[in-house]
Amino acid sequence: MHTSEVNIDNKARVARQFSRAAMRYDEAAQVQVDIAFDAMQLLKPGYTRLLDIGCGTGRVSRQLAPRCAQLVAMDLAEGMLSFAARQEDKSSHNIHWLQADAEHLPLLDNSLDGVFSSMALQWCPNIQQVCQEIHRVLEPKGQAILAILAEGSMQELQQSWRSLDSQQHVNQFLNRHDWQSAAQTLGFTVQSTEQTYTTWHANVRELLGSIKAIGANVVTKTGNHGSISRANLQVLQHHYQQSFGVQGRLPLSYQVCFLQLTKD
Repeated sequence: MHTSEVNIDNKARVARQFSRAAMRYDEAAQVQVDIAFDAMQLLKPGYTRLLDIGCGTGRVSRQLAPRCAQLVAMDLAEGMLSFAARQEDKSSHNIHWLQADAEHLPLLDNSLDGVFSSMALQWCPNIQQVCQEIHRVLEPKGQAILAILAEGSMQELQQSWRSLDSQQHVNQFLNRHDWQSAAQTLGFTVQSTEQTYTTWHANVRELLGSIKAIGANVVTKTGNHGSISRANLQVLQHHYQQSFGVQGRLPLSYQVCFLQLTKD
């Protein structure tokens, strides 16, 4: 299978997984909301046309809508968009829901003055293409605020899996400098920071369930996509608790890079 075919297959699996997670996503995704709200603090006031890439259930989109005249809320997962559209209220009057791929934005050149994305772009295999598309659709002096899951995320889970086998059970994410370099190559002025967020869980089964509930359990590269046996789950639980447990609770860390991009 060619690389392009692998990427298409990965995107399809990610879209299906997030579509299936739509109904329970908001209940499970509190850390994602915390990250998105932190990213929103970096937005300037008063956009004319703002794009939200990876809008999911639309919970954050409805917070973004009052900040602009028009909001394009976009997601790859049709299930997420259908759920989001059904939640429309008075805050949604200026939102246009759009199913599309971040690597191929169906928008005109220089048509936006702002782009926002939180916890979505890490699923894109071609970060240069993503940055190119964001640069293309932004007008001069336009701003993009991106919160992206980065290298070091879920490291406790990755290390615990190594007690069982050498397969890839956890996604490997790019680091902040990879994204910064891709953006600077296109001529963006870039500011970047990084922050760690941690969720706490009673046991490994609950921890894995929290990842599945937000649709993030798809391993996008070669790895083990199968179910976990009870025996392996017990070994994983033991290693996780021994290595990372704090007063009987298990941490799961998310390393997030925040990028502020300005088109010169």
